[in-house]
Amino acid sequence: MQKRLSVLILLGLVFLAVPMTVTALGLDVEAKAGAGVGLGTTDNTDITGVARLAAGGGISVDLYLLSLGPVDIGLSTGVEYSYLTFHSTWANKVALPPSDMTTDSIYNYLNLPISLVGSMPINPSIKLVVRAGGFIGYFLSGTYKNTFSNPFIPSNSGSFDSDSANRWEYGLHFTAGADLALGGSLWVEPALQFDMGLTDTTPNNATNGHFNDTFWSLTMVLGIKYKVM
Repeated sequence: MQKRLSVLILLGLVFLAVPMTVTALGLDVEAKAGAGVGLGTTDNTDITGVARLAAGGGISVDLYLLSLGPVDIGLSTGVEYSYLTFHSTWANKVALPPSDMTTDSIYNYLNLPISLVGSMPINPSIKLVVRAGGFIGYFLSGTYKNTFSNPFIPSNSGSFDSDSANRWEYGLHFTAGADLALGGSLWVEPALQFDMGLTDTTPNNATNGHFNDTFWSLTMVLGIKYKVM
């Protein structure tokens, strides 16, 4: 799995490096972090959930290749860490004795986003920046704690493994923000980031059931950007 992840990261770097044989309009490198809310979707009608903390950070690289009127268009990639927490209740999970099961869980992912990026100047100190594309996520680790509505059933907790969490996740990646000039080549970028998983995160088996579960997160991100060119 680690070898596969290294190959994907290298492919992302090639994704940016190959177009650099063409005259680039600009190259931005950004370190960013932020927090917001995360939730999941499932086709199991017995499960309900509420939004919980989502957080993360990483490094992104934007390479601008062409201009369409006032808008510079290019490619964006990077490496991001994603921290997701969830709170859900599975009604009638246990038949004998009957009980609902409430789960508090934590998931840690390493994501590789790949997207188109567009930048439009409002004035010399402000630029609107939008990214749209997808991401590949690799599951790093996670924990869970189950509690039951029936007081005679003891709670249990543990760590996720390959039987309870799929290693790979794929989805859509969007950001919208503004570059604000700090002086020289430094800029700050506040932005909203939305990641929506499209693939099942939980293996289907007798314990988990045969359902399709996906994750999404909406975070407010603050980045420090260096304009290399």
